[in-house]
Amino acid sequence: MAEIVFTGSTVTLLREDGRSFAFALVPPMEANINQGKLSVGAPLGKALLGRRKGEEFSFDAPGGPVHMKVLDIQPGSG
Repeated sequence: MAEIVFTGSTVTLLREDGRSFAFALVPPMEANINQGKLSVGAPLGKALLGRRKGEEFSFDAPGGPVHMKVLDIQPGSG
């Protein structure tokens, strides 16, 4: 298990509305949200870098602030 979120991590998040989801944090040129790959340059990607499992945080989404919790972090495969 990874200790902190970095480029290449697969992160599972819990939204404040109770839904959870997972994606890989990738460089901008590899980003494809339909394939579960979020850019480190996206607002959520920037907010995630350096976070730890169990940490709660907020970030500014286009629709306003969103609160989330890091449920799990898996290291990248490369």
